[in-house]
Order: sequence, then structure tokens, then C-alpha cells
Amino acid sequence: MALSALKGLISPETFAHLTPLGGFEARVYTDGERVYKVYRPSEAHLAALEARRMARAGLGGFVLGVEEVAGQGVLITRRFPGRPFRPEAFGPKTLAALSHLFLSLHRLPEPGHVSREELLERLERFAESLFDVPQALSLIQALRGELDRVAGAERRFCHRDAWAGNLLLKEPGGEGPEVLLVDWVRSGGDDPARDLALLKTGSLDLLGEGAAREALFRLARFYPKEVRARLAFYVPLTYLHDLHWFRTKAPEGFQEALADKLPRAQSFFQDCLSRGSQTC
Repeated sequence: MALSALKGLISPETFAHLTPLGGFEARVYTDGERVYKVYRPSEAHLAALEARRMARAGLGGFVLGVEEVAGQGVLITRRFPGRPFRPEAFGPKTLAALSHLFLSLHRLPEPGHVSREELLERLERFAESLFDVPQALSLIQALRGELDRVAGAERRFCHRDAWAGNLLLKEPGGEGPEVLLVDWVRSGGDDPARDLALLKTGSLDLLGEGAAREALFRLARFYPKEVRARLAFYVPLTYLHDLHWFRTKAPEGFQEALADKLPRAQSFFQDCLSRGSQTC
């Protein structure tokens, strides 16, 4: 269906040179200069929504248009000369660019505050799916004890999906920024500490735990103390979310994820607490 939409939108010559880039919620293709993200009819409205959120993030210059073809929504953007996050391409310039990117996002206000109820609901959902993992339940109980401290944070504009496939690093010799976040459908108001936690668990962890923590703390040093303190809650919470996802969506990978992610979650939580005042 996605290709049929593009066939009605671009020339036969361009269509013949399309290369698929994958995609989950939508199918993504490039002709070398432009990227076409095609949403199925039931989610066609997300093309325009993503364009608006890219503009909110300061990336409106990448948006070339939004079209609807055969009921499908198509977001057209300029191609960024980059590849998904990978350790061998990470360096000081990447870290500086990530810092600038996330600080710029998190300066943008969004309505409301993060409520205790929504955080508790997440913990209860994770406890239900991880009911047979005592160490996970113990961690969940410990995080319940932190709710009064972390709830009530002012919402800021967050990407909320900074896993390695969505974080592109500029190729050598390419033009434009050093890094680019793509897939803005899930973006919106949230706690900046959660956005930084997602960056660690989804991308920085590919560097190895020690280097990932060092990069995270270097990014976080530019944030207020209270944001840094909430990392002790959100990093373990994000690992628990990953385990919940594997248990409910990809159970064949659950045991491997459990062996990798639960020790990381426990260690991060305990190490942050040991520093005193729950500050990382």
C-alpha cells in the first residue's frame, strides 16, 4: 500500500530509484535527496502531526510537505546525510551536539505536570507483567517509594523515543547538524529526566555501561539538580518498561533482555542512592 501511494505522488523515474529504509508505525523510503514516510489510512493524520512536532523542535526546515494519497498520509522531508547511532562514530562532537539538542528541546514549555498517578500506573503495569521476577518486583517497590519525590515535575517538550534507530549521526563530509533525531510522533510534554533516561537505555548503552553513564552525566550536568536527581528513578523505570515490552510484545527475547537490563536497572538505582540524596 505504501508504494502505491508514492507511485501516485512522484515521477516514474524517481519511483524507480526508491530505497526502503524500514519503519514501524509507517513505511519509509528515500530517493537519495528526499525521505518519504507513509502512514496507513487509519493513521494518515500522523503525517501532519509529525510535521508540526518537527517544527516545534526547530526542524521545520527539513519538512518539504505533507500529502494524502489514496487515504494514506505522506510526510516528505529532506534526507539527512547520517546513519543510526553506533559506538564507533561517537565522540566529543557528538556529545556536544546531543547536549545542545536536548537542552534546546527541554527549554520548550508544555502544559501541566507529571502526576504521581501516571507514574504509579506504569509501575503497577510493570509489576503485573513481571509478577514472576522477584528482583524486578523488589525494584518496583523501591521505585514506589520515590514517587512523592519525582512526581510534580513541570512538563517540557521531549522526543520520548531516542533509541539508536531514531538518532542519526552525520556521516563524514556531510552537511548539517552533527546529530538528528527522527520519528517525532511520540514527542510531547514529559519530564526531561525521562527523555535523558531513554537516550541512555536506547542509544548510549551501546557504548558500554561505563561510557554510557559518563556520557549521560556529562549531558545532565547542564540541568538543574532536581532533574539530575530524578534520573535515579527514570533510568530504572525505563529498563522496566523495556522488560514489560519484551514480556508482552516479543516474549522470545524476554530472558535475554532480563539478563541484560535488570542488573543495569538495579545497579544504576543503587549507585545513585549511594551518592546521597538520590543524586546521580
